[in-house]
Amino acid sequence: MKMTALQALHRSMMKIGTDMQQFQINTGSASFDCLFSVREAPFILALTSRGSAPKFFKFEVQNGYWIRPYFEGFFYDLVDVLSSGAQSGVRLNPKDFLEQLNNSIPTQAKPQSTPSPKQIITLRPDITEDRDRPYFDTWIYWKSADRQGPREENRHKTLMILGKSALEYSIAMKASSKWSAVDLDKSWDDNI
Repeated sequence: MKMTALQALHRSMMKIGTDMQQFQINTGSASFDCLFSVREAPFILALTSRGSAPKFFKFEVQNGYWIRPYFEGFFYDLVDVLSSGAQSGVRLNPKDFLEQLNNSIPTQAKPQSTPSPKQIITLRPDITEDRDRPYFDTWIYWKSADRQGPREENRHKTLMILGKSALEYSIAMKASSKWSAVDLDKSWDDNI
């Protein structure tokens, strides 16, 4: 299904110079914290259900802002979330869910809705490296022949927290990003 709201949101994000937006949506009795990221290819719309047992859902947004109405790997988890607080046995039609989702997504980006590193880590449990350390500290350069550069987990976190330019630098320089639990107010390009 074409997600026209994501298309409008992305256009608005470009106007204010951001590549991520955080927002909340409600669908029936379920509520989700959402993160839309254009740092990845394809773009990613991440939904984390709110409540005592949150569940994470990751939708790939294909070219043209299309999301396939086939929820491989998380269909039944999504049914469980949508059934909470309602009658059991909720039927989930992926196309209808995506249409409802599209109607709930904001179309105007806001600077205050650009997430902090800590918020990104919270909303993206697929970032597995040093989850307790969301803030950039420094670069670790790999000079030895036995190490070709940063691990995949480190590259993913670098992209998600610091952006595409930082990832390109990391790969080109064979440098892993080092993380801190404390916000040291450092930019990845301060001392390069």
